[in-house]
Amino acid sequence: MGFKRVIFKDMEVKVKIIGVPEVLPGFERQKDPPVTFSGDSVRDLIHQLSSEMDSETGSLFIPDQGEISTDLAVIANGIMISDSNRANSRLREGDLVELVSAPG
Repeated sequence: MGFKRVIFKDMEVKVKIIGVPEVLPGFERQKDPPVTFSGDSVRDLIHQLSSEMDSETGSLFIPDQGEISTDLAVIANGIMISDSNRANSRLREGDLVELVSAPG
């Protein structure tokens, strides 16, 4: 029995962030800027974005426990991803991903 080595290539999706008080770098002038990240899941994208934010803004997406915030709605190509396994939902090159922060 062998192991299969999985290598993720970089993927580019368009991202719209709604409900975050501070404008993130790269989002100042563009409506839905392209974001390049390594991987292919919602989790990979959100971890990439949060790593580029200050800790307070990043905690809106990924609180202390390291999982995606329940206060963050994820919409891919107009469809809400709401199942319990949303972090593992796969994205495709060129998708439009809307991240809506609604802290309760």
